[in-house]
Amino acid sequence: MAPSNSRTYEEKDRAIIVENIEKQDSTFKLKYFKLHGMAWSVRTILAATGAKWESVFPEDWPSEKAGTLFGVLPVLYETTSSGQTIEIPESETIEYYLARKFRLYGDDAFDEIRVRSFASSIQSLILYYLLRVAVVKDEAYKAVMLERFLKEALPSFLATHERHLEANGRNGHYVGDKLSLPDIKLSIAVNIILGLTGDQHVSKDKTPAIWTVYEAVNAIPSITKWKETEAYQEIAQGNKNILGV
Repeated sequence: MAPSNSRTYEEKDRAIIVENIEKQDSTFKLKYFKLHGMAWSVRTILAATGAKWESVFPEDWPSEKAGTLFGVLPVLYETTSSGQTIEIPESETIEYYLARKFRLYGDDAFDEIRVRSFASSIQSLILYYLLRVAVVKDEAYKAVMLERFLKEALPSFLATHERHLEANGRNGHYVGDKLSLPDIKLSIAVNIILGLTGDQHVSKDKTPAIWTVYEAVNAIPSITKWKETEAYQEIAQGNKNILGV
C-alpha cells in the first residue's frame, strides 16, 4: 500500500517566497519523469534564462508521491542563496512562478495580460495533443483525434498566432522585443507539430512569424547547450517513446 499523504501548504513558507520571488541567485531542481511531458515548458524556461538547475527523476515514484503536496509531478525545488528551500508544485504554477522571477511577463500589466493570454492559448493546443491524442491507447480513436487536431484545431491556432505575431512586427517575440513566456511555449508547440507532420503545417514559408519565434528561442546559447547534454537526449528519447514526438 502506498504511503498516505497528509502534506499541505505551511504558513511559514510565505515569507520565504515573498522575500525571494524577485531574486535570481537560487539553484533549482526540477523533479519529473524521463520525458518532456508536462515539464517541457518548465525545463525550457530554466534553460533559456541561464538558471542554475538540474533535472532529477523519481527512483520509486509510488513511495515518493506522499512526499509531494499534490501527489503528482513536476515539482520544482528552489534553494535560495541563504539555504532556504521553496517547493512549487503543478506545471503551470511553476511556469508562472519562474516567469515572474525571470521577468518573462513583459514590462507592465498590459504586457502581462498579453503574455498570459498567448501562453494560455498555446497551452490549450499542447494539451489537446497530449491528452486527446498522445496518451490514447485505442489506435482507431487515436487516428480520428489526430486528424481532428491537424484539420480543426491546428489551422485555426496557426492563423491566429501568425496574426498576433505579425502585429508585433514579426520580430521573434510575442510582446515587445524581448523573450517572454509564450515565446518559449510556442517553440515547444512547433516541436510537437514538426514531430507529427514535418513542414506540412509550419515552416519559414508557411508560417513566417511563428517560425521566427521558433528560430529565436532555439538560438539562445543556453538552450543550445542544454540540448547537447546527455540528460536532454535521454528525456527527448523518452518523450518520443511514450508520447510520439
